[in-house]
Amino acid sequence: MVSVRLPVVYFEGSMAMVSLQNAKSGRKYRVTWLLGAYAGYLSRQWNLCVDDRLNVIENNGSTLIVKCHGKTIAMSADVAGSVKMEPI
Repeated sequence: MVSVRLPVVYFEGSMAMVSLQNAKSGRKYRVTWLLGAYAGYLSRQWNLCVDDRLNVIENNGSTLIVKCHGKTIAMSADVAGSVKMEPI
């Protein structure tokens, strides 16, 4: 097994980018990127776009419950890995 260290990406104001799958419960985030195979699905199904605000209600490591656009959404960690955000 090969171990790879990925760099942390910083934005203006030294905000670290976070994957939705690693987001903390009870925190609010701003979507910065939608990546991978699930990006189109999230955009079509849930109207999720860059600059949207997400409220992470619960993240137990395998499934997440988030609130966006007044809707409560449940998703797997695999799908959540396609959403990159910064804390607000």
